[in-house]
Amino acid sequence: MKIYTLLFFILISQIGFTQNNKQQIATQWISENIPLFGEGQSLNMTFSRRGPAGETFRFYHTMNGIEIFDSSIAVHVSKNNVVSFHANNINNAITRIDTTPILTKDQAMVKAANALNITGAITQREIKLYVYNHRGESRLVYRITTISEFLNGYWETIVDAKSGEILSTRDIAIYHKPANPTKPSKKNKVNQRPNISMLVDGTAMVFDTDPLTVTTNTYGGNYSDNNDATNADLDAARVAVILPEINFDGTLYTLSGPYVEIAELQAPSTGLFQQDNPDFVFDRQEQGFEAANCYYHIDKSMRYINDELGIPLQSLYNGGVIRYDPHGFNGADNSSYGGGSLNFGEGGVDDGEDADVILHELGHGLHDWVTNGSLSQVDGLSEGTGDYWANSYKRSLGHWADTDPSYYYVFGWDGHNPFWPGRVTNYGATYPGGLTGSIHTDGQIWATVLLEIWEIIGRDKTDAAVLEGLAMTNNNTGQQDAAIAVRQAAIDMGYTCDDIAVFTDRFEARGYTLPVFDCDPTACTIPEMTMENLSGCDDNGTPSDASDDFSTADITITFENAPTNGTLNLSGDATASISVTGLTSPHTFIGVILPADGTTIDITASFSETPACAINNPAIGTAPECEILDIIDNDVINKISFYPNPASETITIVNLIGEEQIEIYNLLGQKVKEQPLSSEQNSIDVSLFPKGIYLIRIQGYNQTLKLVKE
Repeated sequence: MKIYTLLFFILISQIGFTQNNKQQIATQWISENIPLFGEGQSLNMTFSRRGPAGETFRFYHTMNGIEIFDSSIAVHVSKNNVVSFHANNINNAITRIDTTPILTKDQAMVKAANALNITGAITQREIKLYVYNHRGESRLVYRITTISEFLNGYWETIVDAKSGEILSTRDIAIYHKPANPTKPSKKNKVNQRPNISMLVDGTAMVFDTDPLTVTTNTYGGNYSDNNDATNADLDAARVAVILPEINFDGTLYTLSGPYVEIAELQAPSTGLFQQDNPDFVFDRQEQGFEAANCYYHIDKSMRYINDELGIPLQSLYNGGVIRYDPHGFNGADNSSYGGGSLNFGEGGVDDGEDADVILHELGHGLHDWVTNGSLSQVDGLSEGTGDYWANSYKRSLGHWADTDPSYYYVFGWDGHNPFWPGRVTNYGATYPGGLTGSIHTDGQIWATVLLEIWEIIGRDKTDAAVLEGLAMTNNNTGQQDAAIAVRQAAIDMGYTCDDIAVFTDRFEARGYTLPVFDCDPTACTIPEMTMENLSGCDDNGTPSDASDDFSTADITITFENAPTNGTLNLSGDATASISVTGLTSPHTFIGVILPADGTTIDITASFSETPACAINNPAIGTAPECEILDIIDNDVINKISFYPNPASETITIVNLIGEEQIEIYNLLGQKVKEQPLSSEQNSIDVSLFPKGIYLIRIQGYNQTLKLVKE
């Protein structure tokens, strides 16, 4: 087990670290550190996110229950129940107003469409009421965001909810490079997500990450765009890949799955590339190539985050499923993220052919989703995050050597050519003196320092710390505070002192100022231990044979003759007292047990209505702040399953023994349902869940089941 992947599946079962306890700590911190507000105003905790570094609670400033625009505070509580970071952008200039609108949402939408001169289909819209104070006075407004067919971008319109006055219109899409003029194209259709009836694996031929990287060539000759024409060299640069869990409705296969789906969002209209076979094999001059290439890289990145890093993460929009248009922007040479959707242009090298562009735009989405919509572009923070995410993946493939200039290229196929110069991750400027005021330029400082850390401690650790650190931040966070947050995430996830020293050294060398942190190696690492002469207790309280297998991550103790319906109680100086019901015989306990005093492990184990017996064992080292405790019966959990999957109405859990407490979490780390089940009452209603992926957790076991809600 890797220490940085203190998996979400384990975190949600940690003893003493319950959500309620952490929320109480965050709320208490708010009451002690944030001054009282004016009449009718309050802070409401309406969003929390749990991950490997702990839990972040977002408190939103409200007036009469209406959220105040751009006014909130994020409070992060570590696994050790300590407020280790906060990000504050509370607006103290709010004055009391009447919060009853005169306009309806539909009336406000008409005004927004007229203000933007929208002529084609509106493919995405959101409307929400806010108290707004960005023009020197507090007003009640509708904030309307739209994506439409012929108007490139993700547009925000602020409409006065009393008078109907348009207070502002602006494009809030995030682009991979400065916007270029657009050209018109034909009308496209509003996309509707197909109903999932079956998820099957497909195949595709893609660029991973681009034809120059896989062949270690430079741009030119047969390795040039040539107006999207293919040739033998570019065809040979494709690789065969699996597209896991794409939609099959019994007739057609669609590039749509649990994490991502193709959509028609902007002109030109090129279709959804549905077909009667699962093999999405195209050459690069066929329009289907960009469709399959985008799908593969977005889906692969999301699976890496959720399944390999153990970080629960999904889109805030569209039921958690990312929408992408592989041919958008009216044919212009640019791409963007906005409102959970990714749009890729076609000018120059088609953006959907370069995984750097795809993952850069996805990086903006990741930043948006981990902060519950509080992405920041201060100092180009999100631009640098997108560049980092793209280059992190490309470096991990190992095609380029660090002596090759292309090793540091971002947009190595789409850019660094006659179309535009691209960007780099060996940028020489330091913070803050090297800031230019251009977000795309300044983001290179952030991407460069993160990849310096990446080179020393590795991809997975750095990726996890970046995501968990950004999750603590807010929409006014710049690179300075983000550096503190990322290092704090590494601390909270239990990285070694050597790892933490790398974050400190590289950040400070780049110009950031970090708080002094004295790392205690016994407080943030799990020591190697060996178990000898281990014995368990049977139901009569007498010692019996026990198996042992102790490493940095787990200990196994098997109790023979455990009563099938009994209760096992474990307590001692190493752990909080816990109980497990519904035993089998033999019963296996697995977890990390760490001594309180650094010398011995003392555990008292007893079954219900039976005497107790003790286990005493010498141990090496101590790590009281890194405790992970989990209970599992391998024979039981390996048999527990559920059906159907995907599901639309109810699911049935099978092979339960006794009564079990079932918890279901979404990929934002939020618990959406908790329910006791037994072998007789074993169905769960999921009909009201939005479409997406959910994690089913059975209390007392460390395996988590994945549910796809259709």
